[in-house]
Amino acid sequence: MDGNSILLSARTTKMLKVLIISFLLFVGLNGFGQDYIDYYNYCNEGDKQIYLKNDKTALENFEKAFSLVKYVHAKQYEKASMCAARIQGYEKTYLFAKNAILNGSSSKFLNQKDFKGFRKTEKHKSLKDSITIFSNYHIQSINLAYKREIDSLQYIDQRIIRKNRSVKGNYNIDKSAFPKNLYGLDSLLFNRLIELINEYGFPSEKIIGPDGYSNVWVLLHLNIRLEKNSEYLTMAKEALKKGEYLPKNYAWMYDQSLMFKKEKPLFYFGVAFTDDLSDMEKKKIDNVRKKY
Repeated sequence: MDGNSILLSARTTKMLKVLIISFLLFVGLNGFGQDYIDYYNYCNEGDKQIYLKNDKTALENFEKAFSLVKYVHAKQYEKASMCAARIQGYEKTYLFAKNAILNGSSSKFLNQKDFKGFRKTEKHKSLKDSITIFSNYHIQSINLAYKREIDSLQYIDQRIIRKNRSVKGNYNIDKSAFPKNLYGLDSLLFNRLIELINEYGFPSEKIIGPDGYSNVWVLLHLNIRLEKNSEYLTMAKEALKKGEYLPKNYAWMYDQSLMFKKEKPLFYFGVAFTDDLSDMEKKKIDNVRKKY
């Protein structure tokens, strides 16, 4: 190799290093830089103001939350639409209802009494005429192959193993290969779920829709809480920060993981009654939730 070739090789190597570093910085800032902490806080304040019957203030908080992130969960759009309907802000009622349906909500939420006034408007008629179009857009926006796999895993977990008759599905499953103790399938289902996550990413509402997510959080809950799967707690926490794993699902799973180790729950969500706690203890729990 001559001197010019060596020089060219050194320059190429240096340029490649610069490009790789620039790419990693870009991914870090754009792919993983955004977290949902402020979004969650504004949504929580919106929920609080709904409870206090301050719909205008609640709506303001939801709008602030929505401005911070690229993907808004369908249920949050539903709540914003409801607040707008109750203060007769029908332009925003339409907008947020449309976005909820585009992100996978069933239009049935519009049948609530809070939307009675809105249902008398031309905006509602326009929305109703477009529901099928918006629903089809949603279906096209998600990974259907991923969702189908998730749905089948949930069917085996809930219908076959746990005999939950409310879970419906039409799957051609050969049960002859199943072990006598069906709970032995749990680890196999979770291993398959991890394979899917490695292939497609965390099964968020954005990727597989609200229906898909409602099926997968149970699988995550039943498995990550176990001490043998504690290595996946970091994955769960990162998904939480990115808006991929909903706070209530994370809190319930995490508290059970602590209680399985004979430790006190952190959030007291879904695992322990708080009726026998003092006001001081309840305030401490509330502060922990807010701080987290």
